Amino acid sequence: MEGFKKYLNIADEVDIMIFLSNNTSITLSSFIYDVVADDELIISHAIKEGTLYHFEKSYVYYFRFYKENHGMYLFKGLLTEKLLYDNLPSLRVKLDSDIKRIQRRKFYRVNLLSRGHFLFKKQLSEAEITLMRERMLKKYKSDKEFILETSIQERVAFETLDLSGGGIRVVCQNSFEVGEFVEAEFEITGSWVTFKGEVTRIEKKESNRYEVGIKFLELDANTQSKIVAYVFEIERNLIKKGLM
Repeated sequence: MEGFKKYLNIADEVDIMIFLSNNTSITLSSFIYDVVADDELIISHAIKEGTLYHFEKSYVYYFRFYKENHGMYLFKGLLTEKLLYDNLPSLRVKLDSDIKRIQRRKFYRVNLLSRGHFLFKKQLSEAEITLMRERMLKKYKSDKEFILETSIQERVAFETLDLSGGGIRVVCQNSFEVGEFVEAEFEITGSWVTFKGEVTRIEKKESNRYEVGIKFLELDANTQSKIVAYVFEIERNLIKKGLM
C-alpha cells in the first residue's frame, strides 16, 4: 500500500471530513506538521468557530487533500493521539485505507439539474424613460413624489448542469466570450442564490444552445454555505456507499 511519503509534505493542507450522527456533515481544515512514517502523520488540531474541535480518540475519520496537476485524494485515518507538537495542539493520524484519487479537479463536481437566470442591467432609451414617466405621473401628482429609474434588470434563463465549490456549468441560448464577467442566480435546495463569475469555457450545442462554464468570483456567505452543504452531502452519500 502506497503511503503518505509519496503524496504529502510538511505544511500541505488536508481536510477532515466528519459525518455526524444526526445525518449532517462538516469539513474542517488542517495542515501537516510532520510525515512521521508512510502510515503516520501529525497534523494541526482543526478549529471550528474559534475553538479546538472535539475529536474522538481511536476513531476513524475521512481525510482528503489536493495535489496540483494530479487531483483530489481521499483516505481513512485513525486518530490515535492528541498531543502537543512544538508546543502546538496536534493530532496523530494512522493510515487506515488505501490513498485513492477521486478526481482530477480541486473542487468536487456534482450534477445539479435546476434553473437560473443571467442578470443583465439594461439602460432604458429616452422613449422608454418618457413612457415610464408618463405612467408614474398617472399615479403621482408631480415628479417630486417618485424616483425614475433609468435602467432595469433583465433576466435571461438558463438550465444548470453541474456545480462545485469553484463554479457552475449551465446551458443557455446566449453566447459569451471567455473571460467575460457575469452576474446570475440559480435555484438550489428550494431557494435562490446569486453570484458573480467569469466565463471560463463555452461550447456551442445544437439548436443555438451554448454550454457555458463559469468560475465563481464573488459569493456571499449564505450562498457559499448552501453550495458547500449541497456538494458535501452528495460526497458524503457516495463515500458511505463506497463509491468514492
